[in-house]
Amino acid sequence: MVWQVHRWQITGLAALCLAALALPRPAAAGLEICNDTAAVQTLALGYKGTAGWTSEGWWTLAADSCAQVVTSPLSQRFYYLRVETEGWHFHDDKLSFCVSDGGAFTIDGDASCAPRGFRQEDFARIDTGPKAQHHVHALSTNLTPTATEPAVRAGSQPQVLGPAVYQTCRDPGAPHVSFCTFIGAGRRFLVYDDGRTPARLWQQLHSLPQGRRFTLTGYREDLYDTTSELVLHDLMMEPLGRPDRLLDLLQGQWQSADDPDDRFSVQGAERVNSYAGADTTVEYLSIRSSCAFSPGRRSRSLDPAGQLTANQGEGKGTDKEARLGQGPYLSTWDNAGGTGLCYRILRISEQDLALVYLGTGSTLTYRRVD
Repeated sequence: MVWQVHRWQITGLAALCLAALALPRPAAAGLEICNDTAAVQTLALGYKGTAGWTSEGWWTLAADSCAQVVTSPLSQRFYYLRVETEGWHFHDDKLSFCVSDGGAFTIDGDASCAPRGFRQEDFARIDTGPKAQHHVHALSTNLTPTATEPAVRAGSQPQVLGPAVYQTCRDPGAPHVSFCTFIGAGRRFLVYDDGRTPARLWQQLHSLPQGRRFTLTGYREDLYDTTSELVLHDLMMEPLGRPDRLLDLLQGQWQSADDPDDRFSVQGAERVNSYAGADTTVEYLSIRSSCAFSPGRRSRSLDPAGQLTANQGEGKGTDKEARLGQGPYLSTWDNAGGTGLCYRILRISEQDLALVYLGTGSTLTYRRVD
């Protein structure tokens, strides 16, 4: 017997999930996801179809229930899963697809998520085997209750982190996980509405001004190279200063004066670079008084504390200036790997921007286009 369900229409199948995994099954075809946890779970699926990569969601699975998310014989060995449920930590394989916050979705393509109104999230891989036509996957394979994670163990002490720039909150309500984002110290910090951050602080986050710097106190757990989860204990707004005013001027769309196809947009402390209309990289930004890297180097990256460190290659006389703090400086790091670059802000106004790239000493000029 095959239990087929549709997105947003899944009802409990009391204890049939475990039976489905343990007992002999009649002939079936497709991919079946079984929720063998004690909580309602929300999931999305990624796969490679005839037109390329596709993602679909959301399915809501009651405890001890199953959903047949692929109803025909399996045409691929690998499928990809994402689960977003408050109070549960999802273990992914850093394989990204686009997802939507606007209800049920089917999205073609796994690139340029943000410009299309979606968010990019990491999925876990499901290996169905080389020739399987039917496969059952248990959600407990990829889930851990957050209450047991080390960030909230008794006796642990909160860390003081900052300054970090408040970016945004995503609070679409059930069934998605709600979270707020801060960017700073070479990392993105995610604060989830999972009951561990006090309710008063969670409500306060939704009224914070985007682009302002805060000192954060909380329990940090590093998830990926540039992303950490933070159980927030307290926060304090930094006094308004020059970095805040410069970051505010950077907001919006900018176009190269030398190459009209070269553009970037800044929202909060995030920069999306594009060329000829196609997104190329997403970077996090920080305004600094110095770049704090070693002399005589061209290629630089960010260490765990968010400081720029040297790799190799000769510079062109700009490193000494950077070490002396003759800024202000715009430092950027790639959101996927932490690779950092540094620019001196030569000139900025409501309409014009001039940056000196310290790797070569080249001056890059931009004009606002929005």
